[in-house]
Amino acid sequence: MRIIFKIAKAELRNLFYSPVAWVIVVAFLILAGMQFSDLLVNVASQQQFYQDNSKEWKGFDRPLSMLLYDGAYRYLLENLFLFIPLLTMGVISREIQGGTIRLLGSSPVRTRDIVLGKYLGLVIYNMILLLPVAFLMIAGYFSIVQAEYKVFMSALLGIFLLSCTYSAIGLYVSSLTNYQVVAALCTFLLFIVLANMSIFWQQHDFFRDLSWFLNIAGRVDSFLGGLITTNNLAYFFLIIFLFVGFTFLRLHNRQESGKWYFFFARYIALLVVVLALGYLTSKPHFIGYMDVTRGKVNTIHPAIQKVVEELGDGPLKVTFYSNLMHPTGVNGFPSARNQYLWGVWGKYQRFHPNIDFGYVYYYDLMDDDTMFRKTYPNKTLEEVAKKFIRLNGLPKSIFKTPAEIRKMINLQDEGLRAVMQLEYKGKKTFLRTFEDFKFWPDQDQVAGAISMLTRDSIPQLYFSTGHYERSPFKSGEREYSGQAMLKLSRGALLNLGVKSDTLNLGKSSIPSKGIFVLADPKSALSPDEQEKITQYLNSGGDAIFYAEPGKQLMLNPVLRTIGVELEDGIIVKPNKNEMAHMVLPEVTDTAKYMADEEVLWKFRYEKVPIQIYFPGTASIRYEEANGFRIEPIFEMTDTTGTWRERGQFVPDSAAPVYSPTEGDVKEKKYVTGIKLTRQINNREQRIIVTAESDFMSLIRGSGAAWKNAAYSWLLRNEYPFYFNYPSPVDQLLTIRRKTSEKIRWVFVYILPGIAIAAGTILLIRRKRK
Repeated sequence: MRIIFKIAKAELRNLFYSPVAWVIVVAFLILAGMQFSDLLVNVASQQQFYQDNSKEWKGFDRPLSMLLYDGAYRYLLENLFLFIPLLTMGVISREIQGGTIRLLGSSPVRTRDIVLGKYLGLVIYNMILLLPVAFLMIAGYFSIVQAEYKVFMSALLGIFLLSCTYSAIGLYVSSLTNYQVVAALCTFLLFIVLANMSIFWQQHDFFRDLSWFLNIAGRVDSFLGGLITTNNLAYFFLIIFLFVGFTFLRLHNRQESGKWYFFFARYIALLVVVLALGYLTSKPHFIGYMDVTRGKVNTIHPAIQKVVEELGDGPLKVTFYSNLMHPTGVNGFPSARNQYLWGVWGKYQRFHPNIDFGYVYYYDLMDDDTMFRKTYPNKTLEEVAKKFIRLNGLPKSIFKTPAEIRKMINLQDEGLRAVMQLEYKGKKTFLRTFEDFKFWPDQDQVAGAISMLTRDSIPQLYFSTGHYERSPFKSGEREYSGQAMLKLSRGALLNLGVKSDTLNLGKSSIPSKGIFVLADPKSALSPDEQEKITQYLNSGGDAIFYAEPGKQLMLNPVLRTIGVELEDGIIVKPNKNEMAHMVLPEVTDTAKYMADEEVLWKFRYEKVPIQIYFPGTASIRYEEANGFRIEPIFEMTDTTGTWRERGQFVPDSAAPVYSPTEGDVKEKKYVTGIKLTRQINNREQRIIVTAESDFMSLIRGSGAAWKNAAYSWLLRNEYPFYFNYPSPVDQLLTIRRKTSEKIRWVFVYILPGIAIAAGTILLIRRKRK
């Protein structure tokens, strides 16, 4: 070990006696300092402006521990890519060119000591090189309120490991040539190859798995985000071991004589050992995780973990169906398989590694497809499919024909999109992809699909039909499929573990288990239907009633039995920008606690109003009776210029005028939504009534910020599965603009100036000696 440290010390001395090493240090200081401090000054200026002009401003939306450093991290990684080849180009090639490598080889010093000593010198230099980054993190720690120092340490570890990996690669390339410039260029090219290995020949299984392990791009990203995993740690250590080992073999082989294939076999043996270890360390069963973020944002939410744990030790089979003829099919092709496995399922395999993945590729068209004939006239589906297969460089044998896939499974109902089928203990369900920028399912959709497999019963909504009510299946602008059964809707209850169906009260009674939904009936309920609803409510059934102004008579006979009545007329508030009946009731504080919808959850602790767009609403009058406790969930308290219009109202005509003689009424408050609860039959009965239906329609965003809050509350908050993470607390700086400008001077001018002076003095003194 003493010899190794002596060689490391000598190598470190050689590095710092070279202008290149000092140039890299100074460049790192300036570049890192500018990236960080420029953003720091900008953020400090914004904070000072907001704080000086708004007492209600709470801080930035993003955590500053991430915001201030993202740009600096990326910039540093790009510069490591460029600087390391300049640093390592002469480490061994200098010895080869000067002939000193022969002297070292003939001395008692072992080749292993030479290689390890030189590499240790590079590692120590990397530590020095990253001191500016550490200084930036220290500055951030004292400049940010409750900064996430653990994330800083994780990021620093990742950057350090990457620099050490680059150094190991550069060390090996330096041993291959006498010319330093050639070594630098070859090192740079090798970096490019390793960073882009996941691009080429990904359709071939063997090369895809091999290149995925060797690919260096993105390996540091998890560290920068605060997630340390054993497979990424193992990757860096194994790649370092591989190239340091290659360097040892290269120098050792120079001292021996023998057949070339004997030397080549040594390289292959080392490579095989590293690849085997890499394969083992990347298996889900052997991966360890450390999420150092304060809110554990890199880990699936505890509520989702509980659902995943319901799988026990049993195998979960996931089959991905990819259609060659659909634009989404490419996401399931072999070339995208690793992104799919690690990007979509990696976080779940942490808690349930026993997942078997299958892939089915096919080509098919919807039965009602007419666009294909217009796009490809005089071409058969098979002919076009062959061209697509050839274009993607895939073997035709892996694709099933329309007849074969239809015999296997019915995917017409799924629109032949890219879709996953989950299977567990004989049960099957679909996990869908979506037509938005995310594409892949979120945690709540995955949990919803798993719950359908692991739980004995699936919650059910029963939508009344027979009176032209809103439908959970239709996708018209006034319909409710967006919140219920629309497969392409990320927020549809079907994709969150809840099923819906229609129920004709003229033919059937309401099931005792489930939620009854009566949404905007346009014709009167028969006495028999009213009686069925009343009996259901009297027996303790849960329900939700969506009303509409002008149709109060349809629901009032039923609602009066629970102490609720929809008042005549429509609420209007004339203004110059919108039609008078377009109003914005606020979500009450009580309603904010009914469910963990993202907006409700975020603002329940803040005095920030949440408004829901009601395009025409009645008002609700209620009186607690029959043991019910009634609380408003939507109400209008700012009633300036607002009244209940009881005369004839024409939305697209002249603005209405308040006229008491026509029955118009002004009130201090208008309640547009309520919740009712009571204890009955040893359980709590829950009912919701709203005086408006359009706000939950497909065209209005299926409730917007309210989303599925009503259904969640009615389902005892067991569904859907929310995954809200704690709001970041590092949203403010402890400094003002003036202090941030001083910090900028330190990092951009003073520290680089000190480094330049130190390097100049050292190099001049060295030259004089």
